[in-house]
Amino acid sequence: MRYWSIVLVFLIALTMGCASTIEGKRIDRSKTQNLLAEGTTPEDVVKMFGAPQQKENLASGETRYVYYYRTQRDMLFFPRKADPQDLQRLEVFFRNKRVERYRYIDNDVQPITTDIAPLGPEKK
Repeated sequence: MRYWSIVLVFLIALTMGCASTIEGKRIDRSKTQNLLAEGTTPEDVVKMFGAPQQKENLASGETRYVYYYRTQRDMLFFPRKADPQDLQRLEVFFRNKRVERYRYIDNDVQPITTDIAPLGPEKK
């Protein structure tokens, strides 16, 4: 009985030593197709995806909203957290309060990166 309790304590310590946490919420890929609609504003993007996890003003004059869905391993026996792994990531770039382009990465299916600029009128 004494040995079983030692084994049980050891197994509990192992299972709790490397726990994972989820950050963010899943990104609906079908909504990303509406990002480049004429006149999409930051308010429209917040309505589609919620508040961004990160918001930053870039030196180029653009504003970037970042949404992610990721896992992070918490290391119980070590003082630092392991690096997070993005399962899905959406970066939306605005210029003059309009969506200029976006980048969508989905690692659940396969690594896909889409960096799409809006289509301009055809030149004849």
